[in-house]
Amino acid sequence: MVAVSLKKKKKKKESNHIPDYRDERNTKKNREEGYFNCIPFDEMERLEKYIPRIEQSTYYLVTANSGIGKSKLVRNLFIQSPYEYVKNHPEDDIKLDIIYFSLEESKEKVILSLISKYLYYRHRLSIGIKKLQSIGRHNTISPDILEKIKEAKDYVNEFLEKVQIVDYVRNPTGMYKYVRNFMMSIGDYYDKDGNRLNKDLIVRGAGDEYTKIDKFIKNHPKHYVIVITDHVKLMSFEKDLNTTKAVIDKWSSDYCLHLRDKLGVTIVNVQQQAADKEKMQFTSTGKSIEEKLEPSLDGLGEHKLTQQDCNIAIGLFAPARYDIQEHNGYNILELRDFYRSLSILKNRDGDSNIHVPLFFNGAADVFRELPRAEDYESLQQVKNAILRIETNS
Repeated sequence: MVAVSLKKKKKKKESNHIPDYRDERNTKKNREEGYFNCIPFDEMERLEKYIPRIEQSTYYLVTANSGIGKSKLVRNLFIQSPYEYVKNHPEDDIKLDIIYFSLEESKEKVILSLISKYLYYRHRLSIGIKKLQSIGRHNTISPDILEKIKEAKDYVNEFLEKVQIVDYVRNPTGMYKYVRNFMMSIGDYYDKDGNRLNKDLIVRGAGDEYTKIDKFIKNHPKHYVIVITDHVKLMSFEKDLNTTKAVIDKWSSDYCLHLRDKLGVTIVNVQQQAADKEKMQFTSTGKSIEEKLEPSLDGLGEHKLTQQDCNIAIGLFAPARYDIQEHNGYNILELRDFYRSLSILKNRDGDSNIHVPLFFNGAADVFRELPRAEDYESLQQVKNAILRIETNS
């Protein structure tokens, strides 16, 4: 498949008679009417102090070492949370569509994780994917739980009307065209004079229609489209893109920026840290250098254009994996692998180098902010919850 060229043209004067969904006048009007110009994160109050929730025309990058839970974090923050908010707040008049390029897990496995999460939130049952699949002689499911799973399937069917799980398109140009074609079903391209362009000609690449594109207008200004790639290193090669670096660079710096800047799409790219970040490093006295293990922008290795392109970069760290006993005031010996640290590595319009402690239940795909380290009573409740999870697993 031949890559689509998206070279930037000279900035042209905006046409006054076409309303732009990012127009500052619309933004002010929304504020006065009590409408948030973003979708809130679910139960992430400390995080929302530094990241202004989920915004249109914004590029988020999420990074961590392998097996830490970055895919699950992304599904929490950018799929489950916005879906539930929009579903439960019809008065905000927000439309939402999510395109999830699941390159690491099959669609079936993602759906099973969704069922697992539903069972936890609705019935406080911590049931992992293997148990849902009844893999192994100790993972049989009782008739009572089977009834709850049938109930969850109705929820999943409704969920899939808004969330497209795509596990069969893997090359950057194919992914871009998939998103572009969807966007043309919810809006129109215009030239600099305010004339609507022919969608069919754009799709076919016929004539010079594509070169005339000046802006894209959604039919509904509050229509959020979130496009997630999980994860970028697993994208396939294509013609003239025969290295992983070339593929990631094309997707991030060409296609993602076009989707963000021209079409108002919210971009979420998941990227693993370089393999060297997994290696323990020590001081001359033999003490491990903890900060060398934590995710960083430098840890993206040779694939660094993503960090230049993104608006916000988020890291996720699991200190228990490296036998670290204390982290930011939290006792990891007690919290064990249920503890995660979310770090804001880059924030183009706000504070960075911020750490938010999280409780993580991997079996149920659940993240929650932890109480503050000095709040011993609330932390004891978390530890009791951990014991219950371990007892029932």
